[in-house]
Amino acid sequence: MNLPFPGIGIVFDIDDLGGGYYGYRAWQILMKNLDPTRLCASVLVEGDTAATLAGRAREFCIGIYSTADLRYVRTVFESVEERGLAAMHRRFIEKIALDPQPLPIRGNIDAAGRLVAEEWDGTTHKLCREAQWGYVPRRIPDGLRPEVIAELEELRRPHIGHGYSD
Repeated sequence: MNLPFPGIGIVFDIDDLGGGYYGYRAWQILMKNLDPTRLCASVLVEGDTAATLAGRAREFCIGIYSTADLRYVRTVFESVEERGLAAMHRRFIEKIALDPQPLPIRGNIDAAGRLVAEEWDGTTHKLCREAQWGYVPRRIPDGLRPEVIAELEELRRPHIGHGYSD
C-alpha cells in the first residue's frame, strides 16, 4: 500500500497471539491501547508481513497511515508490554518499509474517531463494541437481529472521552 501520508506499522508475533485467531487478538491489543479520536482521518491496513508470507517470520502487522501525529502510536506501543506484540526491535515498521508490505485496507477512522468499513461484519462489530470504538459500516446486510441493529446504532454515534491515557 503506497498512500501519500505518513505511516507506521505495529508488528505482532503470531505465535504469541495464540495462533488460530491471531488477527482478532492483534486488533484487540491495538484497539485497547489507542484512542481512535487521536487518529482521525487515518487509513488502517492489516495482514501477514511479506517476511511471513515468504516463510521467514511469523508476524502480523496493523498499519496506520495518517496525517495525525503518529508519534502518539509509537509512544503508546513503546510502553505496552503485552503478550502478542513483537519484540521491541521488531515492533514497528516505518513508512518506507510499510509501503511494500502486502497489507489490504481494513477501514479508516473518520473525523469523529469511528472505524469506517465498506461492509458490516460481526468480527469488527464485536471488536469495536469491546474496545468502545465507534463503528460505521457503509453497507449493512439485511436480516441482522434487532439487538445487533441496536448495538450498531449505538456504535455509530460519535464517542467522546474514551478514557484513554497517554
